[in-house]
Amino acid sequence: MTQRTIARLADEAARTTDREAAEAFADRLRDQLELTPATPRFHRGRDQHGRADQLIRLARERVRSQVPLDGDGVIAAGYTATCAWHRFIYLERATEAALEYVQNLSPWNFCQFLGDLMMASAKTGKAQDRYFCELATRVTTAARGRAEASPVERLAQQHTEILRLTDKPHLSDHGETIAPYCVWITYRLEAGATTHTWDVNVSGYRVLANGVVDMDAASTHLHSTNPFDAEATPKWLMDLIERYAPTSW
Repeated sequence: MTQRTIARLADEAARTTDREAAEAFADRLRDQLELTPATPRFHRGRDQHGRADQLIRLARERVRSQVPLDGDGVIAAGYTATCAWHRFIYLERATEAALEYVQNLSPWNFCQFLGDLMMASAKTGKAQDRYFCELATRVTTAARGRAEASPVERLAQQHTEILRLTDKPHLSDHGETIAPYCVWITYRLEAGATTHTWDVNVSGYRVLANGVVDMDAASTHLHSTNPFDAEATPKWLMDLIERYAPTSW
C-alpha cells in the first residue's frame, strides 16, 4: 500500500469520525432543546437559535469547571462553531446571502448547520470568514439554479377597490346589523377561468337592537362563491360590485 493510499484512507477515516461527532452533536442538541422538525424558530416566546448558543456555552463552562452533566462533552464540542455563528451571523458580519440563509433555518436545521460548521474545522477568524463566503456562494448558486429550473407561472390575478360609503342602508348578517361606512371589494380571476369571483368586506358601526347606532366598529364579510352570501347581498352593494368590476384583466 502506497503512502498516498495510506494518507487517503487516514483522511477518510478522520472525516468519518468528524461526521459522526457532528451528527451526535446535532442530535444531542435537538434533544436538549426538545425540538421537532416542525418547531418554529421563535417558539414559546424564545429564539431557538439563541437557546442553542446558550446551551452550548453553558455545557462548555461546566466541562471546563470539571462538573459536567451527562452529554455536556458532546454539546461542548460545538463551542467553536457557535462562536463563529455569533461572530458572523448574530453580529451580522457575513454577506447578505449567508445571513439570510442561516437566519431562515428552522431550529432543527440550525443544529445540523452548527454540526456542519464543526466538520469544517473553521477554528480561526480567517477560516470562518472563508467558510461563510463559500456558504454564500453555494446558496446563491442554488437559488439561481432553482429560478432557472422553475419559470414563473401565473396562478391568478387580483384587483381591489376601497370605497367610502355614506347614507347606505343598514346591513344585517348573522344576527348583527351595521351602519356601513367603508367597503373593500376584491375581484379575483384564477388562471384559465373565464369569470372572476368577488370578496367583500363591509366596515361600519354596530347598530343596537333599539336602532341606535353605536360607535363600536363591526364588519361583515361576503363572498360570491357562497350561495348564502350571494342571496344576502343587498341590491345597493351588488350594484357597487358590478360597477367597479374590472373590464379587462
